[in-house]
Amino acid sequence: MKKLVPIWMVIMVCSGSYHGYAGSVDKPVGASVEELLVLARAMNPELAATALEKEAALAGAEAADALPDPKFQVSLEDIDQNSQGLPGRVAMVKYSLSQEIPWWGKRDLKREIAQAESREAAGRHEEQLAEVVLKVKTAYADYHRVHLSMEQTEELILVVRTLVEFAHYRYAQGMGGPQEAISADVERGALANELIRLEKERQRIRSRLNTLLNRAPDAPLVEHPHLRAIPPTSQLKWEKLLEQGLAYNPGLRMGEARLAMADGERRLAEKNFYPDWEVGVGLLNRRGEEKNGFEAMVGMNLPLQWSSRQALERQAHLKKQAAQERLQGERLRVTAGLHEALLSLEESRQTEAVTRNSLLPQSRLALKSALFGYETGTSDASTVLDAIQRVKKFQIELLSAQYEQQVRLAEIERFVGGEL
Repeated sequence: MKKLVPIWMVIMVCSGSYHGYAGSVDKPVGASVEELLVLARAMNPELAATALEKEAALAGAEAADALPDPKFQVSLEDIDQNSQGLPGRVAMVKYSLSQEIPWWGKRDLKREIAQAESREAAGRHEEQLAEVVLKVKTAYADYHRVHLSMEQTEELILVVRTLVEFAHYRYAQGMGGPQEAISADVERGALANELIRLEKERQRIRSRLNTLLNRAPDAPLVEHPHLRAIPPTSQLKWEKLLEQGLAYNPGLRMGEARLAMADGERRLAEKNFYPDWEVGVGLLNRRGEEKNGFEAMVGMNLPLQWSSRQALERQAHLKKQAAQERLQGERLRVTAGLHEALLSLEESRQTEAVTRNSLLPQSRLALKSALFGYETGTSDASTVLDAIQRVKKFQIELLSAQYEQQVRLAEIERFVGGEL
């Protein structure tokens, strides 16, 4: 018979002081979530696209209030006909230059609308950045959860392997039935399948993270990630976070810019009831003995299409009302989402504390007791398997609580528009 695993090693496994899983020794990125965020800000293609859109909006704002191009015109007047009826002598050539001038205030409104549009583009970029940051933080926490799950599964496989060896030994000595060895073998197979599933899940999460970083799906990442520290409860005050969120949330800033843009369009629609002016000068070049001369011109358009202008004014007014409603809805979403995230964070923090300090240590003690009892013949394999299942259950609950805290912290930071 193979040499049995020493019971002291099993005790170390049950107490959580032994780690059997080892990752790759390559030089991948992602030693911390901060490192991944730096790469995401620099490499994410969606962020690059919104950054270019922001720059384009800024460039457009610079030319929004420019005057229309002036018009230059050459006209031939008093053209005589020759004997064949074709154009002949030109009596006068006129050169004119004119400039359209919008009604007072229209150019200022166009500039305000363009500036609001550039702020909306900047807010859209910040919103996209916040979304990418949230995805990176969430995926990184999930990567950590799977990594620790693999370690813990490896530890439990070691425990079950020891159980299987003792079960076969007891059966060979006539101290136990074959069902004990079969049940232990089944449990070991189930844990092996769980390890396979976790490895594939880790590869999927790695692909997700690399996509956010604009890297190949199988590009290497650090396989021993470290979670960020959760701020203490004293730094997570509802009133303070809400005030920060209402001031810096990128979605709210984008909504405020859209409201300003809609208000500018409404005021510009009202200005369109007033005419635009056109001024010009001309040079008259006469043939023959007549003297050359100059002319001056002042004109304006006649805004007689009142029905169309009224429709456009009503459209602009309704767009402003819609922007106000969307902004109010965004405020409510930020308020409710922040409150829910804080409650969920506190719940998962308390769950982690109870599981880490009470449930998991007690279940490990119960497993050690069951293993000693099985070794000495005072308990059976089913007792050990039940104890293993309880340890596994509380380990999953602990990792889930830690993951939940990381996700909720990332959501809170997105709502408030910055790191805590």
